[in-house]
Order: sequence, then C-alpha cells, then structure tokens
Amino acid sequence: MRKHWLGLIVCAGLLAGTPVQAAGALIVCDDETDPQTLDPQRQFSEKNHTLLQQIYDGLVRFDPQGQIKEALAVSWERVGPTRMRFHLRRGVIFHNGEPFNGEAVRFTIERYLDPQIGFPARTFLEHIEKVEVIDEHTVEIVTAWPDGLLLNRLAGFVLIVPPGHLREHGPGALERQPVGTGPFRFERWERGRAIHLSANRHYWMSGYPRIDGLVFRFAPAGEQVDLLLGGSVDLVTELPGTLTGLVQRSREARVLKQKTYWTVGGLLNNATGSPLADVRVRKALNMAVDREDLIRYDVRGNGTVLATLTMPGEGGHNPDLEPYPYEPAGARRLLEQAGVELPLRLRCHVRAQSERAAKIIASHLRRVGVELELHVFSDAQVVQSLGDPAQRWDIGIAGVPDPMCHSFFVQSILLSSRSPFSLLRDPEFDARLAAMVSTLDAQERERLGRELDRYVHEQALSLFTYQKVKTYGVREGVTFTPYISGMPYFFDAAIERDAASTRGAR
Repeated sequence: MRKHWLGLIVCAGLLAGTPVQAAGALIVCDDETDPQTLDPQRQFSEKNHTLLQQIYDGLVRFDPQGQIKEALAVSWERVGPTRMRFHLRRGVIFHNGEPFNGEAVRFTIERYLDPQIGFPARTFLEHIEKVEVIDEHTVEIVTAWPDGLLLNRLAGFVLIVPPGHLREHGPGALERQPVGTGPFRFERWERGRAIHLSANRHYWMSGYPRIDGLVFRFAPAGEQVDLLLGGSVDLVTELPGTLTGLVQRSREARVLKQKTYWTVGGLLNNATGSPLADVRVRKALNMAVDREDLIRYDVRGNGTVLATLTMPGEGGHNPDLEPYPYEPAGARRLLEQAGVELPLRLRCHVRAQSERAAKIIASHLRRVGVELELHVFSDAQVVQSLGDPAQRWDIGIAGVPDPMCHSFFVQSILLSSRSPFSLLRDPEFDARLAAMVSTLDAQERERLGRELDRYVHEQALSLFTYQKVKTYGVREGVTFTPYISGMPYFFDAAIERDAASTRGAR
C-alpha cells in the first residue's frame, strides 16, 4: 500500500504502562480487544463495524436518530419494482488517491456477495442480482424481488472499498491496511493496545472531521473507567451502571445516556417433540421472567421493558402491544395445562456477552420449575455451535443490536428459518416477514410490520426482555453525539482547545 501522508495526529508510543497521549485526537474505548479484521467485507460485528465506518463510507448512512441520509450517493430513486438508481457524489477520492466512481460501487457489492470472500451476513444482501454502472457517477442496483428495505440494508452493512487497490495488492490487502473514503485515515495498529487514525483533510464533507485524529483504545472493561478518570481516554462507550455515580462525582468526566436499538432476545426451538412447540409453554416462559428485575441487575436500571423484540422508533414496531405480565403462578398453570412434567430441563445456548442476562433469566425460570443448562460461546463460536448437528439446543439467549434501524433485522436474525442464528421454524412467520419486506409502499409496509409484531407477540416466538439504554462516560471538554443504532460516527466529535492542551500536557 502506498504510504499515507502524515496526518495531524501525533500519538505517544504505547509502551507497557504508558497511557495513550494524542493532543487533538479523540481517544475512545469501544471494545476490550482488537477487531478480527479491517476488511469490511469479512466482518459482521457491532464493534468492528463501528471502527470501520470511520474509515469507509457507504452510499447512505444513518443519522443519530436512525434516519437514512446521503453519503457517497447524493440522491436516489426507484426506476422499477426491482431497480433503484443512485446518483453518486463527484470529486471523492479514496485515501490512496484512487477516484471513487460507479465501478467502486459495483466492485464492492459483488465482493460482499462473493462466497470466497465470506461476508458473514451475506444472507441480508444475496437478493441483489447485479449492479449496473450507467456512467461514472450513476449506478443501478437490481434485486431479485422488490425490497422495501434496500436503503436500510445499504446503510447498515455496505461500506465502499477501492477496486484498483485490491486488484493491485490482492484480496487480503484490507485486512491490516484499510483504505476508504471516510473521515479518518488508517495510520497504525498496535496489537492488543490501539488503532490510530488521522483526520482525512480531503474529506468530502466540508469542515469535517472536527478533530485531528481518532484512537480506538482496547482495554479490559474493568480498566476503562480508570483510564477515563485518569485522562488517558476521552470516551468510554460501555460505562457500567455500577460506575455511573463515580463518573458523575468526578471533575474529569460526565455520564451520557441514550436509548439504543439493542435488546436481549430468546431463540426458541419449536421443532416437533420439543416442549417449546406448544405456545402455552412459550408464553409461560415469558410470564416467568421478571423484566424489571432483569433490567435492575443486568444493566443496573439502564433499560426499558419491551413487549416483543421490536423497539419504539423502529419501522414495524407495534406500540399497542403490552409486555407479558410477571406472573409465576400463571406461568405454572400454563405449564400444567400443556402437560409439562416439572422440572423441565432445557439446554441453553448463550452468547458470551449475554451471560449475565442468561443467569438472571435462569434464576427466574427456576422459580416455576424450568431449569436452564447454560452453555456459553464467544462470538466466533456462535454460528458453528448453533448449527452443530451433535448438539440439540432448546433455547438460546443473545444480545442483539439493530444495524438496519428497522424491526426486520432482529426479527429476521433470531426467528427466520433462513437465519444461521435461529432455532425457530415457523412458516407463517417466514411468510409474513417476506410480505412485509417486499412491500414498496411505506404505509402498507408499516401496517404489515405491526401485524407481524403482533403475531410474534401472540405466538410468543421469542423470550422478550428490554431495550438497552446505553451509558457513556465522556471526558469534560469533549463533544460527542450518541447514535440510536449504538454504532456512532465520530466525524462531528470535538475537543475544546483548553481540554486538548491539558490532556496533551499529561
């Protein structure tokens, strides 16, 4: 890769025991460990994507409220039921000097769809049949069926890469040396410590970014608040509820909260012969969970009770639905009516990040005679372990973000028979989901989405819990805008001059 020109960010060496110093650069703790890759077509992770969207742009993106906004496309229109035309931003260049154009869009989307590349969420894009380059600044995306949520998919998943660079340096060129058009340019990766980015002063968005650089600092969760209060980092994106008081009392930082499209959902196996094939058993599980208690002890009160998997503000959310009541006695009656012999023992697959929630839920279910046998897996193990034919899972518990800012994503990934994460097989749900997403009329799509939400609720197709209120620790003098998706952009973040000079002197 051609060496980048030096950005304005100057970071002190990350020697053992030496805090990261970078006056004028924002230092963020968003994850505990390094990302798996810096190639956007080889990853499907909330934290990984947050980092990459600072380096790369998509055709469109979400604003802080989850609304779709222009990015590398300045406008678009539907020219047929399965065809959408995009008019591209002119004069944009990649960080290596390569021009952005229609060929970059075609190349990128074909790369997302290439099985050899292995994009983990390819199922969300594989209905794209082709990208036609009309001219250098116009492309048309053609889908196999009408897709009312194409823009949401593009905003949630697709980041544009440079075709010339990959053709010259090979398919692995972006793994460790990313090249995008975004507000920040890659500088260096100090394994186990930090990734350093510098401001792209040729960015197409005039006046942005507002900071000289961006550092993603990796540290164990238990150390991040100490780094914040010690002045070594400016922003902690996963502030534990138990430490909000400590941050609020300090003179170094403040607490910022934002409702986020993120929930803990249940994977329920309704196969023939499973006790969960009976809707009464599924309802009993929901009535046995004390959601207020779950919120109190899992996220220290930073959550709101949900009736289903959908959240207020998402397309397709049905506001008329009421959460299942916490009624252990009623749950026991339903189990008796279903002829379930107690104790009912269920093998439970748990995503590691949701282990605390799973243990709390297990304690609630134990009160009604349901015993969960918990098996915990890391993100890297989830798909393989769920699909292992030697294993039989009755239930799964996993925290899920919504990168599409629409109820379709969480419903699809947890409940669709096509999802590698789902244990459910419900043809009625699949048909309703397909009808909703393939409807182009926005009002009709919303109506179908709310009906689908009601069906999921009435059939208790999942274990419903809470919407997370994400809690941030922000250093004084830092301006930062949280995003309802939970995956923020940092191009509009700012550091007051006095704060930057004080931090740089430490």
